[in-house]
Amino acid sequence: MEGLTLSQSDKGEPSWTLKSRYAVLREDAKLATLTEPVMEFYKKGEAVSRVTALSGEVDTENHGVRLSSSVVLDSYDDHSRLTTTELFYDSSRGRFTTKADITVKRPEGVLRGRGLEAKPDLSEIRIFNQSSTLSGTPR
Repeated sequence: MEGLTLSQSDKGEPSWTLKSRYAVLREDAKLATLTEPVMEFYKKGEAVSRVTALSGEVDTENHGVRLSSSVVLDSYDDHSRLTTTELFYDSSRGRFTTKADITVKRPEGVLRGRGLEAKPDLSEIRIFNQSSTLSGTPR
């Protein structure tokens, strides 16, 4: 199908929206394969972050999302940017996780590691196997 949109709200307030240019629904597997998915996350009605990828999948029952290939998550509040090859969103927990290599660029520096758990707005990030912290000038 062309132009898939999913959304989730909490007590009438939008939590997130997922849009995909194209989607292939596989009812037997309860999955939709996504092309160029974009997710936006909201707090108190305001967009707080956006994640894009070249491809992904969404579980049509529990709305868990797997994003892959050139995954970029931008936080609007603190101007952080997370890049990785694969990112999972657990809709029931409201958290992103990955076991892949990650890079988080913040105005105060760059963090690198393998594995992560984070809130969608990157206000809380737990990096596993952190390999380096580099201080730098804001960009």
